[in-house]
Amino acid sequence: MSQNKYLDDSTSLKVRRGRVESVDLYEIKDTELDALEKGTPAELQLNFAVFLLSLAFSAIASLVTAEFSNKIAETTFIVISVVGTLLGAYLMIAWWRTRSKVKELCKRIRQRIPADAINVEEEEEEEDPQATTPGTADEAPAPHG
Repeated sequence: MSQNKYLDDSTSLKVRRGRVESVDLYEIKDTELDALEKGTPAELQLNFAVFLLSLAFSAIASLVTAEFSNKIAETTFIVISVVGTLLGAYLMIAWWRTRSKVKELCKRIRQRIPADAINVEEEEEEEDPQATTPGTADEAPAPHG
């Protein structure tokens, strides 16, 4: 007898199923799974880019609007402005270049299954206005009069 009532296999399990027409299964390699799991550093790069650019523009606004009696404070704001702008721009460019790597990987995995002939036939029927459905007449309606 089982010590734990949660591990008892004698209880019945009710399975409810909603039927679908087809299921596509994609096989992926370990390296692809690792890449999907890691994601890209793009999100982090964008977050830091926005932070640094905001910091830099705030420092620039302070430099433009304030008068500094202390040269060290003014130099600090200048350094923050320059470093924030340059590093923020670099991270923004890096984000722009790497933002689509996961999307490209998913697209490459999806391309492993070619378009089904059934889908092609369905599209042709939708495009063809002459196509008839079962149970409809092929003849045009008679004119009134």
